[in-house]
Amino acid sequence: MRAPRQLAPWLGNPAIETVGQVTERKPPEPRKRPRLTFGGRRRQLLDASLAAFVSHGLDLTTMDTIAAQAGVSKPLVYRHFPNRFEALLAVVNDQADRLLETLDLESGPSLAQLIESYLSYAEASPAGFRFLFQVVNGSPGAARRRVQSLRILLEEAVLGAVLREAGACADVGEAARTSGVGTLLLSILEGVGGSLRDGDDAAGRALALRKLLDPTWILGAMSDSPAKVPELTDTLFPPGV
Repeated sequence: MRAPRQLAPWLGNPAIETVGQVTERKPPEPRKRPRLTFGGRRRQLLDASLAAFVSHGLDLTTMDTIAAQAGVSKPLVYRHFPNRFEALLAVVNDQADRLLETLDLESGPSLAQLIESYLSYAEASPAGFRFLFQVVNGSPGAARRRVQSLRILLEEAVLGAVLREAGACADVGEAARTSGVGTLLLSILEGVGGSLRDGDDAAGRALALRKLLDPTWILGAMSDSPAKVPELTDTLFPPGV
């Protein structure tokens, strides 16, 4: 007796039951997100907290707000920050450290280097800049004190650079500090940094600001015949800003 002819051997594959019928396939299993390390999770929550405080303000930002911004559960936020005030302080410390790292004050930067680095931070981290020098002004306790101490450090750094460049003596330096010259210089820097918008020429602003903050007229303004202030307002603060 002849064996039955096998016309299509592949039909014997258990994956295919009948001709014209497609075998049901299992959907691929969803990929699991890699679990963040403690440092990675904290970085995520710091960035989310910064965005929440800048977007909603200090009074309206809660632990729920931060959790929603980060896309995580509230208990997870509590593992890193006991409350929203601790979250606020953590973001202040983080942004202050970033700014100081950019400025590299320990290397004794020149006035031009300070200006360029300061505006570079403002351009690269507009939310962080606004947070430090605008949002935190109305905050209570430790967060505000940290920003105040940061401002004092920056005032001294900028004034020190001006005095070194001018070759000023100790008496002139003390008079400049007493007169609040450092505070004035930092206020100018903050104003220019805070006015930066996407697409602005930060390098051009830095150059104009360097020309404006000429030690000759800055220290000369303390004398009876101050030097003329350079006309650079339109470059630093273009119309409409």
